[in-house]
Amino acid sequence: MEGGARRRGRAVRHGRAAIWPALAVPAGAAGSTLTTAAAAQVAGRQSDLALQPVELTLRVALLLAAPCLGAVLAAVVIPRPSPQALYRLAVVGIGLGVPFGPVLVLRLDRVVEFGLVTTLLTLGVLAAWGLVGSVLAAGWWVRPSRWAERTELPERTELPEPEPPR
Repeated sequence: MEGGARRRGRAVRHGRAAIWPALAVPAGAAGSTLTTAAAAQVAGRQSDLALQPVELTLRVALLLAAPCLGAVLAAVVIPRPSPQALYRLAVVGIGLGVPFGPVLVLRLDRVVEFGLVTTLLTLGVLAAWGLVGSVLAAGWWVRPSRWAERTELPERTELPEPEPPR
């Protein structure tokens, strides 16, 4: 009977761990949306070619780095799934969610109006954001300090009766 309970307990534990890859896509999207929105606010609405080259470069670099920081934010929020297969699914899920932030915040859906080449370049940048986001999330979880360790406590033993006061 006890062996069956252990097997059921293990299945439940793996079942609970299976939810994290499913939440990785929305977490990646939320993290990249948050950081991209913050970067867009910092960059300002008037980021055009009238800016000095250094200022324009800094603003563009901020907007390019923001979705990647969103992937790290998602990796911080989601605990690392313990089975290797679930870990890989969670990393891929974060990578799939990362491109949603720039699409929503920067309105990259309007790029189609500029032609095929611009659309293909934008899709390439979105794929790069997803790939880099996956690598950053995996790098965050690989560090040994991010792993939760579980120790088995010894069986409960009866304490000896206290001696009566003298």
